[in-house]
This record gives sequence, structure tokens and C-alpha cells, in this order.
Amino acid sequence: MNLSDRVALRVWIRKRVSRVVYVPDISAPNPELEFNGMRWVGIRLENSVLLATPVQSKAGALEKKVRFIARHTAPCKFITPDSKEFEKHGSGIAV
Repeated sequence: MNLSDRVALRVWIRKRVSRVVYVPDISAPNPELEFNGMRWVGIRLENSVLLATPVQSKAGALEKKVRFIARHTAPCKFITPDSKEFEKHGSGIAV
């Protein structure tokens, strides 16, 4: 999975199409998405809600409910080391 990729995932019972905005080891480290050995991939929905899904293994596997759709090159708002997404905008959704 790469930054900007389009993915589909189920949040509760609805299928959502979204963009990958943070990938551990590719993006600059962000303390909200990487700490105590745990790592999450940041996924932003079309309505700007940020989701975080855990990386399941050292190989970088994600949960089965996250499906790759296509590579995407259009710009989007990535997570930076200084981003405080969950702190500024309240709790996010972990899927």
C-alpha cells in the first residue's frame, strides 16, 4: 500500500471509498499513528474523516476489510509529523 492509493473498506455496514494518507515506514513518523511498537495506516474518507487501521504484522498486512482499488496520483492532505489529527478534531475511528 502506498500514499494516495484509493482503497475501499467497510465502516460499520457501509462500504466507503477513501485515500491512504499515512503509511508507517513510508511517511515521516507521527506519534499519533506510531507508538509503543504499534503502527496504524491513516485513511481519509471523502468527507475528510480520518480512519486508522492497525498494521497486523511486521510484513505490513492490513485487515481483510481494507481493499486496494487503484493507484492515485492526485494531491491529497497527507499526515505529517506535526499533524495532530486526533487531538485537534476529536476522536477518530479505528477500523
